Amino acid sequence: MTTEAKLKYALKEMMLSKPLEDINVTVLCEKCSCHRQTFYYHYQDIYDLLAAIFLNEKVEGLEQATTIKDALYSFLGYAKTNFVFLRSSYNSAAHDLVDDFFYGKMLTKMFVILSQDDKEGLSKDGYRSLARRFSRIVGDEFGYSFKDVSITPGRFERSMKKFIDGSLEIVYPALVELAHQEKKGK
Repeated sequence: MTTEAKLKYALKEMMLSKPLEDINVTVLCEKCSCHRQTFYYHYQDIYDLLAAIFLNEKVEGLEQATTIKDALYSFLGYAKTNFVFLRSSYNSAAHDLVDDFFYGKMLTKMFVILSQDDKEGLSKDGYRSLARRFSRIVGDEFGYSFKDVSITPGRFERSMKKFIDGSLEIVYPALVELAHQEKKGK
């Protein structure tokens, strides 16, 4: 395992039991048996390391997802598996990294699914706009759920399933309609 991988793994593991703000470079380096200079060779600070973690995170099942629902449930599975880490990250000064992670990955996958299916009869820009709006709404809901420090993984899962199903029934069709109205208005 590379030094970078060790640092990433150690930070994620440490965040399972303590808030990000209580973890410093010295303690992290002790856990990895490396020098502080080695840490600073790779990263500027703990937040830079956290950003690198999110940059390389894989969402299991996302690549195979062929529908928006499948993709959203892949994110839900990832969030449930990494719940404590995500909640700890979100409730620190790094909450924007969590938001950007969910939004960026959702946007990319939704755009691919929507433009390949072409069920809605929109242009590429229409699909991009639809994916951007829906990804923002769903990503924000994930973040909002992590904000509640008292929420349990089980309650989180039930709440997000309900939100995902409801948003696919109500919000998504409304955004499709909005995209069609914008298409007519051009």
